[in-house]
Amino acid sequence: MRDILIILHRTILLLVSSLVLQDTWAEESPEAGAEVPPDPVALLHEGRYEEALTILEELELLWREEIARENTDQNRRGLFNNLWFRGIAKEGLQKFDEALDYYRQAHELIETTEFLPDDLANFLQMSGGVEAKAGLYDKAEKTYLQAIEQRKKIEPATREPGLSISQNTLGLLYLTTGRYQEAGQLFREAFAKSEALRTEETNYDALEFQHDCLGRYFYAMRSYAKAAQHWEDAKSYALSTGKSRTHPVIINLTQNIGLALLRLGPGSQDDARRYLQESTGFARELWELEKSPYNTLQFASHLSNFGQLELASGNNERARTLFRESLDLAGEQLGSTPRFLAPYHTNLASSNRQLGNYKEALASYQRSMELYRASVGTRHQAYIEVTNDYLETLLLSNTSREKVATETREFTSQALQLFDDIIAFGTERARLNWLRENQLLNLPCSLGTDPSFIAETILRTKARVIDSLLSEQQNSARDPELAQLRREREQKQRELDDLLFSNEDQARISTVNGELSALEARFHSTGATPTAVATTWQEVQESLPPRSAFVEYVRYSDLNNPGPDNLSYGALLILPEGEPHWIPLGTDRELTTWLSVMKSRLNYRSYLLSTGKTTSPPALRMNAALRRLYDLFWAPIAARMPEGTETVGVSPDARLNFVSFAVLLDEKNRFLSEKYRQLVYYASARDLLVEQDLPPLRGGPWSLVAVPEFEAHEGVSDAEKEGTDVLSRVVMDTIEGLADIPGVRQELKLLRKIMPRHREGSFSMNSSEQELRRLSDSPVVLHLATHAFLLPPADQAASAELQDFNQAPDHFYRSGLVLTEAKKAHAARARGDRVPFDRDGVLFSNEVQNLPLQNTRLVTLSSCDSGMGESVRGDGVLGLRRGFTLAGSAAILLSLWPVSDDSTPAFMKHMYQLSLATDQIGQSLWETQRRNLSGIDPSDDAAMEEAILRYGCFVLCQRGPLPAAVEMPEIREPSRTRWALALAIAAVLVFFVTRKWRQEKKA
Repeated sequence: MRDILIILHRTILLLVSSLVLQDTWAEESPEAGAEVPPDPVALLHEGRYEEALTILEELELLWREEIARENTDQNRRGLFNNLWFRGIAKEGLQKFDEALDYYRQAHELIETTEFLPDDLANFLQMSGGVEAKAGLYDKAEKTYLQAIEQRKKIEPATREPGLSISQNTLGLLYLTTGRYQEAGQLFREAFAKSEALRTEETNYDALEFQHDCLGRYFYAMRSYAKAAQHWEDAKSYALSTGKSRTHPVIINLTQNIGLALLRLGPGSQDDARRYLQESTGFARELWELEKSPYNTLQFASHLSNFGQLELASGNNERARTLFRESLDLAGEQLGSTPRFLAPYHTNLASSNRQLGNYKEALASYQRSMELYRASVGTRHQAYIEVTNDYLETLLLSNTSREKVATETREFTSQALQLFDDIIAFGTERARLNWLRENQLLNLPCSLGTDPSFIAETILRTKARVIDSLLSEQQNSARDPELAQLRREREQKQRELDDLLFSNEDQARISTVNGELSALEARFHSTGATPTAVATTWQEVQESLPPRSAFVEYVRYSDLNNPGPDNLSYGALLILPEGEPHWIPLGTDRELTTWLSVMKSRLNYRSYLLSTGKTTSPPALRMNAALRRLYDLFWAPIAARMPEGTETVGVSPDARLNFVSFAVLLDEKNRFLSEKYRQLVYYASARDLLVEQDLPPLRGGPWSLVAVPEFEAHEGVSDAEKEGTDVLSRVVMDTIEGLADIPGVRQELKLLRKIMPRHREGSFSMNSSEQELRRLSDSPVVLHLATHAFLLPPADQAASAELQDFNQAPDHFYRSGLVLTEAKKAHAARARGDRVPFDRDGVLFSNEVQNLPLQNTRLVTLSSCDSGMGESVRGDGVLGLRRGFTLAGSAAILLSLWPVSDDSTPAFMKHMYQLSLATDQIGQSLWETQRRNLSGIDPSDDAAMEEAILRYGCFVLCQRGPLPAAVEMPEIREPSRTRWALALAIAAVLVFFVTRKWRQEKKA
């Protein structure tokens, strides 16, 4: 549905012409004294191509006569320029084949004529542009590369902005042909050089072009906030050159900004309408003034894009009318080059689909697919998106499901190649933005006919962003230069985020954005791009121990239930033997509802226990919520598991990451912790195949860190708070209410007694952020007993599914750990003191990833809500679990709701004792929960809710093979009576031994 409808090198034509053509024409005109015709270059600038051609035809005869009389370089250059300009005119008239003929004739003169490298580069660049418009992409690439080579022959001091322009032009070609990584790299490299042009007024055209290119790139990569920002910058530079608001370049940039805002969701729709109304209105005025081919195509483009706005607003009939009108206008001009009509057909198809006219929609989708396939191939994003829409419509039209399934398998194999190319490139935020619109699982899961195919698709797509980030971390650990670049990039990202939270210095935001893009270019040019290793479900199956199962959850849009609330869950069940099973489950709405009931009961019970007061209970009981969650999201899976299954690995998706499976109640009112011997969480089934060479729990040092109290500090007034940035205000509001937690002293005291003795082990009470950051070596176990927090979202009204991660940095700062100086440091910051973010006592989830935990077996976060965060469909949770995973820890123990200060120490001690006895961390946690929950009567609301509140919150996420269950030993604490009796017996023995020794000595 996406349609910018770019005339690829219109900007280049205007830019290069303004830089060189006037001078070239003046230098190579016929001798002084001859009659001076109207200036054809001025006519070209004004888009008066037919008039320019008439003059150029007459001048060509004069140049050929001059050459016949005197075949000099000067005369040949004159004919060369004439042919070049005629090619430009034909290009403007959309007659690309004729334009190419003139460029070919001009190119023949290059071999016999001497040209300056800059002039030759300009010609080659524009020649490549025509080849690209004619669909000769391979030729265009070679021509652009020749232009770049010519630029490099120029002295370094004067080769800019020409070299950057040529690189950007090649980048646009790569973007057009689906070579996204190469395009992004070229744009970033050029942008890094263009920063030097900011102070030179004569280079505003080059800066305009640079930001326009980046806008197009980020739009294609679905980073719409960045795209809008770059187009705003491009528009600002264009206005600085004297262009009016009705200039074609300004109109197109205004349109593009509107499109990017439209993609940001309902919250930006009013702004999008304002931009698109303005651009469409001006485009109509120009078209009505002169219905030239260029103006007609521009107007058609604007009409089509305004139709997208109407479609997003639910005005489907109005959208279809606009799409039809724009297609008719464009078709009149592009009859000989129909490949440019593909986006028009796509938009028309989308409106018919919304109106339920599936037959018409399918015909338009098919036409669009044909055009894309013929021009840019099957790995281009536009082709993938159109084909996906076509197949979804095919399913909705009640076509044979077998036919849809066959075509879906073929399509998905093509789409996965594009997925592999894009998902490992760019920043984490850029990758998550692109992933947000990934639709590859909707069709296979909605069909549900081929579990093996669903398995392969899930294994190729789920948790791929976090895997690629882990690969980058590992590469950085081996390469000091890469590690330094990565640190600089993270620091620059934090600087940008702080500016965004302050929302004041827009000029500085733009500058830092540019510096970040430059660092990103250096980082990816220095390090190797991670390569995807395909994992099969058979490999996962082979890794499973006997009597086990692996459950891969996925959230998808169920096309069998069209409508706004069609988000559903399904599970792929892989057993040690046999084919995988696909199992449809409940909906996202049902999950949200019953999780909310569960949390409300926990909050109610927590209030009663902490205050001793009474209040009205929620309407629905905990028992009902746990049974319903089981029925919707576990019972259908359990029904497919063989009897005797005792070990289970689960990989949740989206909000299922916040379900504690241990406390779900089955049909016999048994906790799930009693049904299986262990259940462990994974990011994806691929993590089962991660090879690790880690020490046993007794084989290295442990680090125990606790923060029972906060440093003393002065209070902060509301006025002082208002003077800080948004993030600091929200953090202060959150941590001010955090009480001291004296129970963690007892917790660390108990753990210190059982932790293995090791000379490098550490024990830290009331740790600061710097002390934690200075963790020198990777401990085998890192136990953190402190407050964690989960900040409220910045905008409760915004839909997480539609937000742009670059636009909303709060996504990456919603969770963290609180150290001892946090309140004091944030109070000082509110009073105007400069407190660096690495010394403010708050360790955000994205800062955690820099801790040295590559050889750590377990990180335990004995903290409230430490497992919470922002769920990302298909890529886990943005929160502490992600941060510690990226830091390298093999397993992370987290909590999904507040932990109890009085019961947690004993719980943790028991879990660690089992872990030390068996070296089975996951089973030890599950067994500790089972032992604490067993015997609880589910009909006793008070007892059940208290037990779940105290012991049900903990989950373990790990990477590495799923181990078979072992026998868990009984941990018996010696009683005081037994100790007293033992001491008494020892005293008696000592008495008799001493007495006998004295008697023998006297004798």
